[in-house]
Amino acid sequence: MNKEILLGVASGAFLIAAQTGAFAADVSAPKPAARNNTLSLEFSPEYDASSANTGWKDDYIKAAISHTFDNNFVVGAAYQHTWRSTSTAEQIEASIGYKIKNGPFTLTPSALLGYGFGDQPRIIPGGANAGLAEGYYSVSLAGDWKLDDHWTWNTFNVRYRNSFDGRWITPKVSTGVTYKFDSTSAIYANVGYAWKDTGNGAGLLADKWNVAVGYKLSF
Repeated sequence: MNKEILLGVASGAFLIAAQTGAFAADVSAPKPAARNNTLSLEFSPEYDASSANTGWKDDYIKAAISHTFDNNFVVGAAYQHTWRSTSTAEQIEASIGYKIKNGPFTLTPSALLGYGFGDQPRIIPGGANAGLAEGYYSVSLAGDWKLDDHWTWNTFNVRYRNSFDGRWITPKVSTGVTYKFDSTSAIYANVGYAWKDTGNGAGLLADKWNVAVGYKLSF
């Protein structure tokens, strides 16, 4: 009888342990917290792309912050400081976009409002209020291809930009790559080419090209 009792107790203990182990195995590890906020800092020299002039045109540094919501909408703000040979200019911007994801490819249409000012505050010639700071708007479309856990090909970014007062049509195209160290930090580089129509009758002409490098911190 004692042997039967001991055997029953042992069998019950074994079943309880087995069920407990199975339950523990079924419990998945908690997902890491989403990092929906991104800080970035970018630097770029810009060079003249017109046929009449070549060489350095200006340098800029740009700081930006963005937040991606769970529904894939993205809002952001940015500040840019530009050094020219005889002056400086400032730009502040607010943007909204939406990420359309299809496997490793993400398409992001976006729009922004901006305001320019500085030593020579009229960043946009051709308007009625020469010498005053200037408001502008922009729409863009970006396509990004995730190659693996580290590399992303920023396949294209196309932009249309103009001012509210006067004419400052400045389309731009760019492409580049991003290298992600981990879930929090990444570096990137891109090359861009821009045109300009200031309303002087010459139409849309080559303006400048640039190579930008930057760092992103997600949290």
